[in-house]
Amino acid sequence: MSRSRILVADLQAAVRLPVARLKRLARAVIDGEKLRPGDLSIAFVDRATMRKANRRFLRHDYDTDVLAFTLEAPMLGEIVISTDFALKESRTRGLPALEEVSRYLVHGILHLAGYDDHSPSKKRIMWKRQESYLPTPRMTRSGSARKTRHATGSG
Repeated sequence: MSRSRILVADLQAAVRLPVARLKRLARAVIDGEKLRPGDLSIAFVDRATMRKANRRFLRHDYDTDVLAFTLEAPMLGEIVISTDFALKESRTRGLPALEEVSRYLVHGILHLAGYDDHSPSKKRIMWKRQESYLPTPRMTRSGSARKTRHATGSG
C-alpha cells in the first residue's frame, strides 16, 4: 500500500502549531483506521474563514470546530480546523489549545473513516475511538482525570 501524503496549510495566527507532530498524529489515525491510500489536506484557519466554509459547504451560518470532506482518489479528504474555536474551547475547559486542535484533527479523520456523531450512541462510540488516539487525559491537582466534552458543530 502506498503512503498517503499529508498536506498542511496553516492559515491562522491563534495557535502555534507543531506541524510535524500533527502530521504524525494524522498518520497514526490514518494507519490505525486502515484508510485507503490518498492524500489528506488539512487547513488550520481562523474564525471568519471557518464560518465562510461552513456557510458555503453546509449552509450553516456560524463558526464550528472542524469540517471533514471525503474526496475522490487521489485525495483521501480535506479537513478544516478552526484554531480560534479550539482556543476558546480550551480556555473554557482549562486544556492546552494544542490538545483541543489535536482532538479536532482526530475527529475529522474519523469522519473520513466513516464514523458518525449524529446520535448519542454513535457519538459515544466515536468519542471513545477519538480519545484513544490522544495522549492520556491530563490529571487535575486532585489526581483525577480531567473529563472533556466534544464541542458541538462538527461537520
